[in-house]
Amino acid sequence: MVPQREIFWNILYGDLILYPLAVIVVGIFIYAIYRRYKLWRLGTPDNRFAHLDRRLWAFIVTGVVDGVLHRRFFGVGDNLGHRSFSIKDFLPKELYPGVMHFLIFVGCIVLLLGAFVDFISHYLFHFMHGGFYLGYSVVVDAFGILVLVGATLAIVRRYVQKPDRLDSTNEDLIALILIGVVVFTGFIVEGFRIAATELKTTPSWALWSPGGFILARAFSGLGEQTLLLWHRITWWAHMVIALGAITYVSLYWNKLWHIIVSPLNVFFRSLEPRGALVPIDLETAESFGAAKIEDFTWKQLMDLDACTRCGRCQDICPAYSSGKPLSPKKITQDLRGSLLERTRNPGNSNRALIGDVVTKDEIWACTTCRACQEVCPVYVEHIGKIIDLRRNLVLEQASIPETAERALRSIENRGHPWRGTTLTRTGWAQGLDIKTLAEDSDIDILYWVGCTEALVDRSMKTAQAMGRLLKQAGVKFGILGDEESCCGDPARRLGNEYLFQIQAEKNIELLKRYNVKKIVTACPHCYNTLKNEYPQFGGEFEVLHHTELIASLLREGRLKIIKGSRGVITYHDSCYLGRYNDIYEPPRQILNNMPDIEVVEMERNRERSFCCGAGGGNMWMEEHIGRRISEMRIEQVMETGAQVVATACPFCLQMLDDAIRAKAAEESLKVMDVAELLAGSAIYRPYSGAEMVRE
Repeated sequence: MVPQREIFWNILYGDLILYPLAVIVVGIFIYAIYRRYKLWRLGTPDNRFAHLDRRLWAFIVTGVVDGVLHRRFFGVGDNLGHRSFSIKDFLPKELYPGVMHFLIFVGCIVLLLGAFVDFISHYLFHFMHGGFYLGYSVVVDAFGILVLVGATLAIVRRYVQKPDRLDSTNEDLIALILIGVVVFTGFIVEGFRIAATELKTTPSWALWSPGGFILARAFSGLGEQTLLLWHRITWWAHMVIALGAITYVSLYWNKLWHIIVSPLNVFFRSLEPRGALVPIDLETAESFGAAKIEDFTWKQLMDLDACTRCGRCQDICPAYSSGKPLSPKKITQDLRGSLLERTRNPGNSNRALIGDVVTKDEIWACTTCRACQEVCPVYVEHIGKIIDLRRNLVLEQASIPETAERALRSIENRGHPWRGTTLTRTGWAQGLDIKTLAEDSDIDILYWVGCTEALVDRSMKTAQAMGRLLKQAGVKFGILGDEESCCGDPARRLGNEYLFQIQAEKNIELLKRYNVKKIVTACPHCYNTLKNEYPQFGGEFEVLHHTELIASLLREGRLKIIKGSRGVITYHDSCYLGRYNDIYEPPRQILNNMPDIEVVEMERNRERSFCCGAGGGNMWMEEHIGRRISEMRIEQVMETGAQVVATACPFCLQMLDDAIRAKAAEESLKVMDVAELLAGSAIYRPYSGAEMVRE
């Protein structure tokens, strides 16, 4: 006999009844999708259909890496392709939840594919027999068992372990029970079938269906007629439960909808540079930012449904960790609640989006560090929504923290956010013989100093170090001097899009007038703005971060370190340099080129680095709730035993320097920019006569 089975064995009129029922259920399912589509379309337009070829390829790659391999679920590094890495980078940081979801996900995929293959074999061409059938049976049963294991692990995690980031509801339990019941009743049906057939006639076949075989042994004492009756009853029960589950999910938009919405959300995710916010057309916009739920784009509304409340964003958020009211998960779910409220009571809701649904403290607590988006397995875009809320507060309601407002006024009046400084744009360059472009515009590269490094005492040392290094390497460069003005990053992140665009257009015009093609800057915020956001307004320039240029000069031999200071150094990854722009290795390459030092990594490094607390305009806002984020980061630095924490960002430098003083750790720990460390070493540059330069 050839191993095989009949698809509707023992079921009278199974196909005549089942398929019409299935058509009805599928119709309900499609209608539910249509209703949700209409809900999303309440949002404003957003062209996410451009570059479909790029989008499709990105979706396929993401589907393999993040879908099948579960990279983000396991917490494996996001930027393995952008750096040298060790086996440690592949070790999962979230093993339990990763395994749990992987078992459910892969198991369900295999079960669905198994049903599809069964259907094809029954109706199109028969191949479900012999060795293929036996292999099919063992694979499907094995993955069905894995689904049950995964669902059990999920229940234990949510209702026994109860981690802080999960807010388990009845909806979650219902979803897990539905999965478990559908799979387990399938095994029961299989058990009755095997007990009535294979166990008696061909027991060797039964072993290839391990899930059903175990239950078949338990049922084997029943009489043949009883087995046939219970097989028929449980078969229909299994089908009714499966179709009922789909109907329930369709009618009540259960959490299981993320199976459909999450892939859509991934497909329509932004393909723009990570560091680029969406601009406002100031001439045509009727309102600024988001004052009501309909002011968000349709994609942002889809985001709200894609969120599975897994809590990864909340877990990694520095604002939440420091005791501030912001939780990326909560703000997403609160906005989703407002969207559903809009459908239940159109025009009758008395709750204001800003103030009632989302509080101002939540909105201003965000440092825009992008850690939430880095770990989100379904690519929810949190930061754009928060910036849109800020835009409405600032441009429509004229509501902004006082210290931040002063910084914006200083940008408007003086071209920089450092209100009260008496320093000038060129004071740091005294004695270095550095020319401005007004004096000599025949240069290879423009050194964009930035407001903080030019106008804040502590950060001036970075600018001076950078000037020395560029001269020692023989780089033909210049600065804008007094003509340089704020790039606009603080204004844009604080919600004043109008001021940002004024700054951007003014700076782009100036750079084009001097025919600037290539720019280097030591500020990741300037770097991100010049590289990723100025192209939105016609400013196309080649932009390098100073660590990229220095690392290149070292590789080329134009700079060579022959002696350095001893000690242990740890490197702090800036959010806008790392998570926004994937620059992780150049700073480390520079440090590793310095002799006599040991570089150690903090637990939170690279894409999971902990924010310094300054981003999103928080440099100019007081932290009046919870702990200081910068002090939490310094505690992480101190755990390494390092004597120096190296940075590559003036904001991080300022914040960590303040935190060291707050911790009274000045004697044992200091913070220095990578350029400062390098300029403080013995540098050799091969001139025509081989000259030694010591700093």
